[in-house]
Parts: sequence; C-alpha cells; structure tokens
Amino acid sequence: MHILINDFIGGVLDRGIPLYVRNLIYGLEEEGFRVTVVRAPAFFRKLPRNLFYFISVSVEQFILPVIGFVLRADVTIYPYNAIAVLDILSGRGRIVVHDLEILNRALFSPSKLYCLACYKTLRRFAHPVFTIADLIREKMRAAGVFGNCPITVLPNTFYLFENLVRTEAATPGEKTVLLCTGSTENKDLASVTADYLPLALERGFFVSILGLHKKTDLAALDPLRPFLASGQLRLCGQLSDREVAKAYKSHDIVWVHSRREGFGRCVVEGRLAGRPVICSAILEFATLKDDAVYLYQGVSDFSELLTGLPQMTAAKIPPYTGYPYQELLRNAVRSGL
Repeated sequence: MHILINDFIGGVLDRGIPLYVRNLIYGLEEEGFRVTVVRAPAFFRKLPRNLFYFISVSVEQFILPVIGFVLRADVTIYPYNAIAVLDILSGRGRIVVHDLEILNRALFSPSKLYCLACYKTLRRFAHPVFTIADLIREKMRAAGVFGNCPITVLPNTFYLFENLVRTEAATPGEKTVLLCTGSTENKDLASVTADYLPLALERGFFVSILGLHKKTDLAALDPLRPFLASGQLRLCGQLSDREVAKAYKSHDIVWVHSRREGFGRCVVEGRLAGRPVICSAILEFATLKDDAVYLYQGVSDFSELLTGLPQMTAAKIPPYTGYPYQELLRNAVRSGL
C-alpha cells in the first residue's frame, strides 16, 4: 500500500502534531508501507505565521489531492485536524482529529470555521475518521460532530523518541525536575507559577521548564525572577528531538501539569525515558498511568508528592507499561486503512 501524508506544516513547526506525524511515518515504514511525505521547505519558517497557515490550507485543499492522484496513492492521511474535500469525495483521504479544542474558539474564528466545514462534509458522507486515543473518540461521539462516521484510533507513537533515549547516556542530577508545560490556556500556567512552582523551589528542587520558548513566555515567570537569576529555575528553550530526549534523561523527575489535554505525550515520554512522572489528575493522564505515574488533585496533593520524591527516585523504576503503542498502530492499520 502506498500512503501519502500531508506534513506541510511539519516543515515549519517541530513539536506537537508534527512530532506525532514524524513518529507515524516511521511506524508505517516499520510496518512495511510505502510512504510519501509532503512537507514545506525550511525557508517557509521565515514567513509570517498567518501567511504560512493560509498557504498550508491552500496546499491541503488543492495540491494534495492532485499529488495523490498523480502518484496513485492508495490513501492520503491528513493529520492536522482538517482534510481536503476532494479527497473525501475521492475516498482516498483520511483525517486525524487530535482533539475538539478548536470548537471552543470564537464563533467566527477562521480556523474553527475551516475545520467545521471539513467535519460537516465528513459527516455528510459518513467518511472514515481517525483520532489519537479512545478517550478522544468517546468525546467525538458524545459531541455528535461526526455523526455516523466510523472512528478508528491511529495512536500517538514513540518510535523515534525511544531510539533517542536508548542512545542518550545523560544521567539525572539530584533533586532535578523537568516541568513540561506551555503557554496555552489549558496548561494553567498562572496557577503553576503562583502556587506549584514556589513549593518545589522553596524545597530546594532545581526545575527546568520544557515548552516555554516564546518571547512573551518569560513575562509569566516574573514573580520567580530571583530563582531564574540563581539558576535554580531555568527555561530549556526550543530544543531538537535529541535535546528533548536528553532533557528527560538529565532530570530525576518529570512533572506534567494541565487542566485538559488531547492526549498526554509528555507523560509517556517521561516514562519511556525511565523517569517517574508526577502529573495532574486529569482523565487524559490517568489513562496512561502505570506504577511510576503519580497523580495529584491540587496543591495539597502536590505538596505531599514533593515530600516523597526522594523515595521515588531512589526506588528501581520499572519499564513503562501504560501505553503499548506498537500494538495499537498495527491494529489501527488493519482496521482503518
């Protein structure tokens, strides 16, 4: 089977969905499929972001169906929450919907209107749809946005990440914590900086923050500037995949805080790197839990976990068992492509 993948956006962005796509490509090739990828040239990084997204939509709607037809691809995967209408009509296209967060945007948000147009077309033809986790599939069915569309899980995979952490020899420093966060509303950064981070810093933990690399992100950390100045708190900046793997391996504990998620990539990455993970007690994280994932429901729970961190790191950490992604991918390929 010849699979064409629309990763145009992956030529400009690095983490999030582009990382999902890179691992998906690797996994499909591992399973013996012929894969062709369409990706934006690197010079597109210099374009204003709104212009780049406009070009991406144009490529998605008009260029990808032509490429799929010319290359005689059996399937074209659209992994960025939208799909070419022409490839719904041709039957070749398969969308991957990562979450329904876009439906929470303002009524006249261009991206929301665009995705809704795609979703209504999918629903009209009861066209097959992919999503990334059982929990998201349940939310999609409950929302009713996709009507009678058959929904199959095409999971997050971690082939590339596991290859990197296996070759990364970094050892963790004592009382070091890697906080995986971001500046979007669901990451609850205001509460992290006001309530959670001070607790960890005051107890002598050294905290590195992965996911804050915009110029505006530093302002959110203003109340903690003394810790930044001393080096007890630091920003990792924007990292390559290899540098991300090294960051996980260089810390005692991985900490993931969020109000809600489409999946919970950082929980899985932390465990695959052989680290215990402390994280918010949200359903998305709870579904990925194993014996070395510790959930907290607020500042009091978090404070108790901090007390037990030395014992967590001293104990032998078992291999991760919470997310068998290779098996999930094989099942998805058999049933959804």
